[in-house]
Amino acid sequence: PLAGNERGTAYHRVMELLDFRKDYTGEAVSAELEAFVSLKKMTEQQKNAIRVQKITEFMQTDMYKRMQRAAEQGLLYKEQPFVYGLSAKRLQEIFPEEETVLIQGIVDVFWEEDGELVILDYKTDALTRQEDFLKRYRIQLSYYAEALENITGKRVKETYIYSFKLGNSDGMIKVVL
Repeated sequence: PLAGNERGTAYHRVMELLDFRKDYTGEAVSAELEAFVSLKKMTEQQKNAIRVQKITEFMQTDMYKRMQRAAEQGLLYKEQPFVYGLSAKRLQEIFPEEETVLIQGIVDVFWEEDGELVILDYKTDALTRQEDFLKRYRIQLSYYAEALENITGKRVKETYIYSFKLGNSDGMIKVVL
């Protein structure tokens, strides 16, 4: 079995590879996973770490429908790396204002909707309360939003976390920045 962080990597890989223009049944997701392994896009171990039901649960959300519409229009972006500079003083008061710190990250998925952006960050953590996700990840997502706004010139109107552990009823967590 994969360690927690490796399981998270497996889920992120599946979400990157699946075609969000499509509707998937559990059987279709399973078939895609087999294809990804045979094409060497993921390992057998990674495939075995995925609970297909967790993927199909996500695909039943209203958020997935929004992502589908964006994908159909070519406005959905997955696993986008970025590097963004910000004043070191923002990280800690003791640092000089003129020092720049580079923040490097990968945005799991974002899309354009009505000329503005929506960010969604997938999580596979064992956390069980929405507040714990917010406490742990709000700052990370605020940096993602700031970087994307700076890079694209478009406003980030909404930011979300999706917890595969909590599933579609509690797993979609709106992050107010």
